[in-house]
Amino acid sequence: MFSRLARTVGAAVLALALATSPLPALASTTDTDGDGLLDVWETQGYDADGDGVIDVDFPAMGADPHRKDIFVEMDWMPGLLASDDELRTIVSTFANYPVQNPDGTTGITLHLDAGSARASEFNLGGGNEIEYNPLPRGIRDVVDLRRANSDPARSKVFHYMIWGDKYGTNSSSGVAWVNGREFVVTVGPTHWKQTSSAVRIGTFIHEFGHNLGLIHGGTDAVNFKPNYLSIMNYRYQLTGVPRADGSRHFGYSIRPQPTLDENALLETRGLGPSGRGWMMTLPINGRLTTVRADRPIDFNGDGVISPTPVSVSINGDAKLEQLRGGNDLWSIRFQVAAGAAGLERAPREVAENELTAETAARLGLLPSHG
Repeated sequence: MFSRLARTVGAAVLALALATSPLPALASTTDTDGDGLLDVWETQGYDADGDGVIDVDFPAMGADPHRKDIFVEMDWMPGLLASDDELRTIVSTFANYPVQNPDGTTGITLHLDAGSARASEFNLGGGNEIEYNPLPRGIRDVVDLRRANSDPARSKVFHYMIWGDKYGTNSSSGVAWVNGREFVVTVGPTHWKQTSSAVRIGTFIHEFGHNLGLIHGGTDAVNFKPNYLSIMNYRYQLTGVPRADGSRHFGYSIRPQPTLDENALLETRGLGPSGRGWMMTLPINGRLTTVRADRPIDFNGDGVISPTPVSVSINGDAKLEQLRGGNDLWSIRFQVAAGAAGLERAPREVAENELTAETAARLGLLPSHG
């Protein structure tokens, strides 16, 4: 979801290009729910090559022009495909995300395709087990594997991911294109040993978030910000964002949080009213500590809630800076239709390595169970 102005401008540009596109598949430009899939595709199907034959039967797959849909084809290396329950948790996370739909509902319908390897709800006719591959070139190998294993008619209307073991020469948990359509989850046994469901679920949603335009700091690349209450934050990727009721949120941030200035932190208010219902995790006196986000917080760990601002780093680096909370709800980008029209932003790879097994262990980020 862009800002209203960005949405309006983007829709106008997309409509102009689609209207002048030579592709018969793009004859109608209306996208009522703003999910990047044109209404005509969601009601009649997608004709990828303009030959008059439907190549992707979106209506049969459950697409709804009045509710946001995203389709993801999943391939996997032997033994690494997520379980039915893990996939259901991922789908539920998107269904519960409070983005508005034209039909009056909220949420995103995420359609995951694992072929016949999982329950029928995850069988959209694609998805394969593939041979083990160490992915030495990272996301570029994923693109090549997509070409070799996925129906090319889906290439611009489906996202594609692989449940893999590792990539490159490090123990990174995954990698993705930002504003793209491919990603990989690599929390396999070579580096991550016995991973939990939380690690697999959180990493899938994190890497997929990059495809949707999200980055590690919300509005910037600053990581480990305790006030960025999102699965995109390394601090919460593997465990979810803690809630005050004891549950965990494995999704993107729901509301904007205030900026925390590490040069002048106000201990008397925490995040204030916007933090109600949330916990946040930060290092205090060298130990990761989880506190109520809407209550006074002893940021500098001196045992006193100071009436005057204090100065301390709360994201674990040596710098004192302004930590912006980010607002994923207004930052997610649906651009599948733009891609089919040749209008999408050029995808870019996440610049830095993703969270590694060594970093997760050193910083105490791994969940204690499940």
